[in-house]
This record gives sequence, structure tokens and C-alpha cells, in this order.
Amino acid sequence: MPELPEVETIKNVLEHNLKNKTIEWIRLDYAPLLESKSEYKIQDLSGLTFKGFQRRGKYLIFNFDNGMSWVVHLRMEGKFHLYKEETNPAKHTHLMFKVDDTYVHYLDTRKFSRMAVIKDLDAYFKTKNLGYEPFDEALSVSFLKERFKNRKRAIKSVLLDQSHITGIGNIYADEILFRCKIHPEKPAFTLTDKQLESIIDNTIIVLKKAIEEGGTTIRSYTSSLGVTGLFQVSLKAYGREGLPCTECQTSMTRIKVGGRSTVFCEKCQKE
Repeated sequence: MPELPEVETIKNVLEHNLKNKTIEWIRLDYAPLLESKSEYKIQDLSGLTFKGFQRRGKYLIFNFDNGMSWVVHLRMEGKFHLYKEETNPAKHTHLMFKVDDTYVHYLDTRKFSRMAVIKDLDAYFKTKNLGYEPFDEALSVSFLKERFKNRKRAIKSVLLDQSHITGIGNIYADEILFRCKIHPEKPAFTLTDKQLESIIDNTIIVLKKAIEEGGTTIRSYTSSLGVTGLFQVSLKAYGREGLPCTECQTSMTRIKVGGRSTVFCEKCQKE
């Protein structure tokens, strides 16, 4: 699943290609992609001009000249493809639109992604119960301490809960905990102030570096926009089962935490 750095990269590339361009026509071929909270139909975007591009957690937000917004959550495998000439839809193309000299296709192999066309962004995101952005100054040790004080779940699972810190997925959770030297199964309520501070600091470091390098390309995810993620070269935990730890050379271990594959170093991240 694309996480915060991948969504940020996609947002930046789409802004470069679509800003101030007007949608001439738009077509949705798989109706369930439009969620029930959508105030308008996809077709209502026809004739509107792209003005603003935002990201909220893992959500892409396109703002238009009439005040409407189009929100897209890529989920597992949502991808945008841009073409300079009219191109036949692929097997998993579910939405297409045209702006000026660019044809845009939206593909999703599993059809898990969701989108909505709305007027009130704040009201929409209140229903999503999202936590702070990792770069928000309000994200503090005291905030996490209060949120985690009754959380007996493993810290790996809690980091994946978007209601605390939004944008972190499986790949970056492993990387953050490795750099913090925290065992992924450690109950969240037992974390010290120093460990919480380390989580905040390393979350910012890991995600900023991943954004700078265009995100992480793992298995099925690519930006599909001429951008190749290079952060996978820097991964120290995720996907490194059986390989030597970059810090102590101990063989990296893979376990399941909350049903999610998790790789860590048993020596560096002692329980």
C-alpha cells in the first residue's frame, strides 16, 4: 500500500502535470470506487480547473476553482497513468479524464481504492478520525503519552492506527521501530518519554528521507508517473528477513504482529 511518502510523491507529480488545467471530460467505469460520503458525482468535475493539490495522511486531495474537492485514497494498488495521446483503457482502468493535451487513467487491480467529491473537507475528514501529520508541531510526547496510556496493543499495531499519527504503514513502521531500537511487540502503554520522543524524531527522519528519494517501490507499487522510488535501497528492516542487521550483523527476524508481517533485530530491539 502506498504510504505517506509515496502519496506525497504522486501529489507532487500530478500537481506539476495538472495544475491550472481544466477537465474536459471524465468517466467512471466502476461505480463502487465512489464512496457513499461523496456529495457529488464524478461527472460533476467536468469543466472544473485544478487549483490546489494536498495530502492528508494517505489521502490525495485535488481542489478546484469552484471550491469543490476530489479526495482519493489509493488503498492497496491505486495508480494514476498519464498519456500524451488517447490510449485504450487497460484491463484494470476504472476512471479516465482529459485535460488539455493530457489523458489520465486511474487503475486499481483489486478495486479497493475509494474517492469522493465534496465541498466541506473538514467535515469529511472528521469522519475519518485521522491523527496528527508526522510533521505537525502539535505531535508531541505528551500527546502520544495520553493516547497510548491505555493501549495494551503492540506498538507496531498502534503505529499503523491512523488515529494517532497518520500516514505510517507497514514498511515505515518497521523502519521507525528499528531506528528507535524498540521491539515491535512492546505494549504501547509501557513506552517511556524518551522512547516516545525517539518515535516522533525517527518518524520525521524516515518519512522526510523517503519523500526526498521518491518513496519506496516494493512489489506492485510504483508511482506510474515516471517517478521511481529509491528509498528501498535504504531499508534497514522491512523485507530483510534472514539478512544481517546493519547495526550488529544478527540475522533479522520476521514475525506477525496484528496479522502484519514484521521484520526486526532481536538483539537491537530487545523485548
